[in-house]
Amino acid sequence: MNCAGKLLKGFLAINLTVLFCTAFSGCKADEEITQTPVADESLRIARESLKDSIVFNARAMMGTVNKTLLERGCPVKYYFKWKTDETVNMQIIHFTVGKMPVTISFSINLKFMQLNTWEKQEYTGAGWIKFQGANGITIMNANTDGYEDGTGGAGTVTGYFNAETKEMEFVTSFNVMNMSTDVYLQKIDYSRMATYEQDFRQYEEDLARYKEEHGMN
Repeated sequence: MNCAGKLLKGFLAINLTVLFCTAFSGCKADEEITQTPVADESLRIARESLKDSIVFNARAMMGTVNKTLLERGCPVKYYFKWKTDETVNMQIIHFTVGKMPVTISFSINLKFMQLNTWEKQEYTGAGWIKFQGANGITIMNANTDGYEDGTGGAGTVTGYFNAETKEMEFVTSFNVMNMSTDVYLQKIDYSRMATYEQDFRQYEEDLARYKEEHGMN
């Protein structure tokens, strides 16, 4: 190898080393950020906001296919119960939509953390915190009501909550039949519990109309 080739090889090696070290240090820094406790005020607002039963519109996904068909998804009840000052249990009880062959119940414990460097670029503005859960239980055709411990299983949740605007979005992976629910960015509205039955009937009417218009009946 001539002198120019050796210099080029050395230059590339140095750059690769710098890039690796930068990426590694960035990942390490992000890990330290997410492990830093969330501000007490943000957690207090989360505890006050995520309570009892809340209705969100969610898209039921099987892989990349929206099984709710409608872009807005369908109304789904989510149940919240705080286990500690920093951990909340979230459940879905007897979820089914359209002609789904199964009914799904789900339980998971969620912990709160700060956003990492990349997430701060997407969730701009004040008030944003992140929540995650693992080892969620998924029960098919369940007939059990009430809260259950979110231990065991392999379901996951990743989401974001804004302590100032009370907006949130999250994705729940059931780890069953590649199914998940996608709650896109919405503001918490407790009044939707009172209109849930009516809203769900409206969804089913709109779903039937959509299928008819698209030759899916």
